[in-house]
Amino acid sequence: MEQKQFSEKMVIDTLQLWCDNVVLIGKIYSEGGDVASAADKVLSDNYDYDSGKVLFKPTLAYGPQTFRPTKEGALAYFIGGNSNFPDDKGFKLKPWVKVWFNKLDYILHNDLAIVQCNVHFIGADDSHIFVNKSFVFKVCDDDKIRIILHQSSLPYNPGPVA
Repeated sequence: MEQKQFSEKMVIDTLQLWCDNVVLIGKIYSEGGDVASAADKVLSDNYDYDSGKVLFKPTLAYGPQTFRPTKEGALAYFIGGNSNFPDDKGFKLKPWVKVWFNKLDYILHNDLAIVQCNVHFIGADDSHIFVNKSFVFKVCDDDKIRIILHQSSLPYNPGPVA
């Protein structure tokens, strides 16, 4: 069996697709489309929940629901509306109209890419946030690239010194 090799282009393309999908979910939502089906498809196509294991720590998750090892938990974070995850409001529904990454760094290791970057989000209301992201991308058995680790946090803010 031939060992699959990750490349820099694969990292950039996978990150760009992730950014584009954030915008897509918000667009479908704002146009009254079937956001649940679209988000489920994004999770199936881009995260390895269906045939593997995913470690996901969303930006705004906390307490007993900090980590989302199931597709149900990830979907709740993306679009809200799940009584099992009452604090989730649907991060991807803002809608975000522009999303991009910078300060990219990565390690390539055979069929894996270990990635860190900042991701910037511009909302339809002209709001702007950015978060620190870590991903592990994997070339899966069907040759699709999927996320197996997604960790997200707000940048550290030390606040005023007393």
